[in-house]
Amino acid sequence: MLNKIEIIPLGGIGEFGMNCMGIRYGDEMIVVDAGMGFPEETPYGVDISIPNFDFLEDYRDDLTAIILTHGHEDHVGALAYILKKYNVPVYGSRFTLALAEKRLDEFNMLDDVLLHRVRANDVVEVGSFGIEFIHASHSLIECFSLAIRTPVGTIIHTGDYKIDDSPVIGKPYDLQTLKKYGDEGILALLGDSTNATVQGRTPSEQDVIPAFREIFEDTEGRLFVATFSSSLHRLQVIFDMAHEYGRKVCVLGRSMLKNVEIAEEQGLLKIGFGTRIDLSDARACDDDEICYLVTGSQGEFRAALWNMATSTYKGLEIEKGDTVVLSARIIPGNERAISRLIGNLYKRGADIIEEKRRLVHVSGHASQEDIRIMVETARPRYLVPIHGEYRMLFRHKEYVKNHIPGYSDDNIILIENGDVLELDAYGARVIEKHELHKTFIDEESLDEVEYDIVRERKKLAYGGVVSLVVTVDKKTNQLVGNPQITFNGVAGFDPLDGFGVIAREAVSKAVAEMKREQIADKTVFKENLRIHLKRFVQKELGTKPVIVTTVVEV
Repeated sequence: MLNKIEIIPLGGIGEFGMNCMGIRYGDEMIVVDAGMGFPEETPYGVDISIPNFDFLEDYRDDLTAIILTHGHEDHVGALAYILKKYNVPVYGSRFTLALAEKRLDEFNMLDDVLLHRVRANDVVEVGSFGIEFIHASHSLIECFSLAIRTPVGTIIHTGDYKIDDSPVIGKPYDLQTLKKYGDEGILALLGDSTNATVQGRTPSEQDVIPAFREIFEDTEGRLFVATFSSSLHRLQVIFDMAHEYGRKVCVLGRSMLKNVEIAEEQGLLKIGFGTRIDLSDARACDDDEICYLVTGSQGEFRAALWNMATSTYKGLEIEKGDTVVLSARIIPGNERAISRLIGNLYKRGADIIEEKRRLVHVSGHASQEDIRIMVETARPRYLVPIHGEYRMLFRHKEYVKNHIPGYSDDNIILIENGDVLELDAYGARVIEKHELHKTFIDEESLDEVEYDIVRERKKLAYGGVVSLVVTVDKKTNQLVGNPQITFNGVAGFDPLDGFGVIAREAVSKAVAEMKREQIADKTVFKENLRIHLKRFVQKELGTKPVIVTTVVEV
């Protein structure tokens, strides 16, 4: 009889985004979430990254379902890519699947996949897994933690969460159901670590209302509010304040329009009659009668706010006297983009309100005291920190170890992407480690770009490229004429100092010293040329450009 379960993270451990985890019992595996990330390699023609789903090929026959905790892109943004490879049923809330459907429709996949809508406290049976969807509070709505029953024991996957006692939309976190599982006994808790370095409790979504009330009351000119398009609690506050203070709301930005429309259609977002207007009607409003709700809180170059701050967006631009509210946290890696955005807003004479000045944003993730509530309610045998950079996973472990009795290094397990964590009645241990490269997505075509291609682009960006063309007599295997060498973007190269001539002479000398059979085998010949020229350039210029060799036979 099988008596072990495996936890296999494909992404989201030791990083922000790309959240994806396999949970396997015997020859059955479910996948929790399929998220995208935002790679450091963005200058090299890639906007986003996704987990390397090819890793799952060895488990192809085991895959039974994909379970979605909520609709943020870092949890559902890669759904189309995994379903293209492994078309298995998908389970998620009504709102989560509505967001996913929009993306699947862009890939013309909507008719080919099986989507199951579930509600809080629904229980679904997927092979040997029994999964209950526990209502979780977060910055988004209709979010779940998962109670996953297996023959080995119950696993709780928290998803993204905070213990919000007074959310703007929906109910507080369902601690009662979590306690029920805690009383029965939980084998492992896989817990969100994003805010594990933050002391105290995470503020409620309601806590931004006083600051927004003051802003709407005091602002005399046009008001622009930039926030995450998925932060529906925040959007509801803005619509409520606008309605109360007599301002109309104009929604700008593709993702913002999409999310507002979906939430309004489903009755999740309550918008006062006549409050929301389109851009043509907004232009006719007086400055103190309009609020623009826009995308671009992270300084994204193609978002509405960036365009308004640097040029125009559909003829609209930021002007002196405007007030811009940045109601979002800074996602690590976006600091420079946001700084540039703020600089351009100041140049245009705008008044800027951000979270450092006023409480216009609260996090959607559990801080240390929320983590304490989660662990003390669940009382798991093992705690496995997930979601976040490694320092956050470590601080999660240290906080629980030092503040909650009964937990030590023996039952708090830190894992990384590609680890296979085995749990059974005797303990928990990492039994395998796999190196998982990311898969990158081309920003124009949305096609997958191999890791090696992006690595090559990176080399080109840092070292430049040298193109070498040699012409060879195919009968005698001797050089015809001089080699042709072109330098592009190579640091230290001066076309006027004669280095190109010296490089050609070095190549000619290298060819003269080669044996005829080395030249006859064109694959070997091209590689030898590349290595000789690479070493020569590196020695003389101290740089490592990409060397592209071409052999022409005449």
